Amino acid sequence: MFFSMLLVCSAVVAQDMRSLFLNAPDSILPLLTRNNRADCIDFLDAGMRARVTNRLDGISELLFIDDDYMELSSSASSSVQMRLLPCGGDTVIAVVRSVCAEACDSRIAFYKRDWSVADVSFSRPAVADFFVATDSLDHLLKRCDIYLVRLSLAREGDTLSAEYTMPRYMSEEDSLLVAPKLRPLLYRWRDGAFIRE
Repeated sequence: MFFSMLLVCSAVVAQDMRSLFLNAPDSILPLLTRNNRADCIDFLDAGMRARVTNRLDGISELLFIDDDYMELSSSASSSVQMRLLPCGGDTVIAVVRSVCAEACDSRIAFYKRDWSVADVSFSRPAVADFFVATDSLDHLLKRCDIYLVRLSLAREGDTLSAEYTMPRYMSEEDSLLVAPKLRPLLYRWRDGAFIRE
């Protein structure tokens, strides 16, 4: 009985980012098999580039992994970041998925350690939030008809940055007008939520 409890406790403690990355369900990392993920970790540990051929015969590369953060280039146009975050005496996994063409767009989701959905939400900023104070905001917002925002988890520290990327799809004239008025937004993890600074 004691030995069984010790094994259960050890399994819980062992749930660092490497273990979570290795055992994530296919719905989280659909391009990588479990063997792909194990190979990526082995390559990084050996000081090599962690590149593997994924399920679609493309190249995926594990760029970085430590105890509580992971960054993956899953394809030439997509990436995944994960971070372990404290939440009410437990831990949640923040997962940011980004798809990039001319501009990038991201989504964030939160999971428990068993990969069930966590009761955590993130309020995506409005386009107007990205603009520095300006008298011509209404005029500028009319040129911003698509919501494209890149989210990025920091490798160190519990922060999330947000960047409005729509100007990369605009005409050169509109981009030169809009881009200088934009600023990135920074969020810090506090009390189980990302709070804008």
